Amino acid sequence: MVTKPVPNTARWEGLIACLWFLLVDALLLNWALRRPVDAVKFVLFFILIATIPFLVYLLYRTWAAFSLEYWADRNAVTIRWATGKQVIPINAITRILRGINDLEEPGWRYWPTPYVRPGRALGLLNVNLFATRPLAECLLLETEGGTYALSPREPDAFLADLQNRYRMGPARTFPLRQESPPDGRRLLGEGNVGPILLGLGLLGIFIVVGLLMAQFPFLPDGLTADYDGDGIPDLVREKSSLFLLPAMGILAWLINGLWGLWLVRREQATGAYMLWGGAVVVQICSIMALVSFIR
Repeated sequence: MVTKPVPNTARWEGLIACLWFLLVDALLLNWALRRPVDAVKFVLFFILIATIPFLVYLLYRTWAAFSLEYWADRNAVTIRWATGKQVIPINAITRILRGINDLEEPGWRYWPTPYVRPGRALGLLNVNLFATRPLAECLLLETEGGTYALSPREPDAFLADLQNRYRMGPARTFPLRQESPPDGRRLLGEGNVGPILLGLGLLGIFIVVGLLMAQFPFLPDGLTADYDGDGIPDLVREKSSLFLLPAMGILAWLINGLWGLWLVRREQATGAYMLWGGAVVVQICSIMALVSFIR
């Protein structure tokens, strides 16, 4: 049996916010593409790139708001939302409670699914909300591994069906488990070394691009790239060729980054750190080369 939660208007607000986000980003992109190469163009692109993680997170939470549902059979209650799934075996449920006061208010970071989050309640451990209503209006499935709050559209019918399935007994048993998107930090190895190296590499790219775009209008059209033995320029390039420096930096960061992720997955974190550190070295060399051209 599939049961939908109580409707939540915040999901439509989240969808509208996503559309506005996309519209603003499209306007920023159009403005940036129409401008000549200068510092303002860099700032516009920086703002555009900085909004992408927030947009992705908002899209995911909005998707969760629309896709949240409860599946019940004689073996388990399965909660599905977006790419996540929580499986609660029927025989693991020790008792069912009707509502209890939440000890904390949902933060803004959980919008537009403020009740899909960890919670706190007196006398209960590891409270996890998978609902569209406050904890006081939910059904709480308590297990030894934690308590799970649900807000089915028809709670009495859902509870009666669950009790009937419990009396039938499970056809098979399996452990309490949660299948969620992988933790991004685990993809980068243990500790903070991986995130720091990748972050430094990305910062280096922004420095190279920002410095070049800020100085680009003031550079001469022709730049001396090489001199002969008498100190006379024998190779002059257009200033637009300087964009090869950030292009090489971006390519190195992407290739080394993806290669490093593959190594971490194969439990070869040291090799990944060396690759990510190499990308940082490339950014440093690009900055030094750029400074030598524009000073």
